[in-house]
Amino acid sequence: MFRLVLILIAAAAVAFSGSIVTGQRISTDGQQSRVSIASKTATPTRQSDNSTYYTVRQDLRKCVSPMCGGFFVKRVNFPTTLCADGSSGGECYVAEIDWNGQAQVDINKALLRGTIVLLNNKRFGKLGNLKVTESWQAASDDAPSGDFYRTRDRGLRCITFPCPTHLEAKLNSIDNRAIAGVDLAGAHAADTTVSDAFQAMTSADGVMVAGRHEAVRGPAGKSETLKASQFYLRARPATASKPCFRTGCSKQVCADHNVLTTCIWREEYSCYQNAKCERQADGNCGFTQTPELTSCLRRTKP
Repeated sequence: MFRLVLILIAAAAVAFSGSIVTGQRISTDGQQSRVSIASKTATPTRQSDNSTYYTVRQDLRKCVSPMCGGFFVKRVNFPTTLCADGSSGGECYVAEIDWNGQAQVDINKALLRGTIVLLNNKRFGKLGNLKVTESWQAASDDAPSGDFYRTRDRGLRCITFPCPTHLEAKLNSIDNRAIAGVDLAGAHAADTTVSDAFQAMTSADGVMVAGRHEAVRGPAGKSETLKASQFYLRARPATASKPCFRTGCSKQVCADHNVLTTCIWREEYSCYQNAKCERQADGNCGFTQTPELTSCLRRTKP
């Protein structure tokens, strides 16, 4: 009998060492279950969501503008960049940047998504132009090094280590994978900016991180963490300064414009009546996910 008790205790210990907590659920059937749950939690980034990202630097050459004095753009994670005239090089000269309604950021801290297009200048002929569709701002003055990734928090928490808490998608690539966290300390950014970044990682946009991987090992096996040399937060147009307010028939939506919804009441709407409606780290309006709101929503789920 005593031997049977020891066997049962040992079996429980093995199961516990491989457990993962996802919300209120705990998996206790070892490494295979951990992999299965991780694959369901991850939301892979499509290649179309991850392409055409460039770093930018000012052209300091002295010659007649716009032949000089524009910008050099470089496709991240690639040795060459396709220029407007069809040639390829380490970087491409563009005479100007068309911000296209996007937020204008400091060029020395910019990570821009867009398209290099060819425009005809009446005097100087064909010149390149970068038409921006997204603008991202570096968190500090540090120069980025390493590869560039979009990183997002998967909402996965483990009771062992290493835990695949984050998803990284390499920019200008189809590569996606889960990693054991993101370390932003190497960017030497302000504490408030780092806090904003971790909040932004819970959004669809995530945070752009330049850096390298470091191997980690623990009771759950081997993995890698991403060590940042720099990270970038999404910059929003000036319209993002509009105040957020509750809208919808049951005041269940937080937005900066009126939203029409159906008037079918749901129990979880009661949780939003006292929740804080404000602009989130990703620039969008939303209800701040406090422990009180999260607990209320959990109680109202069927």
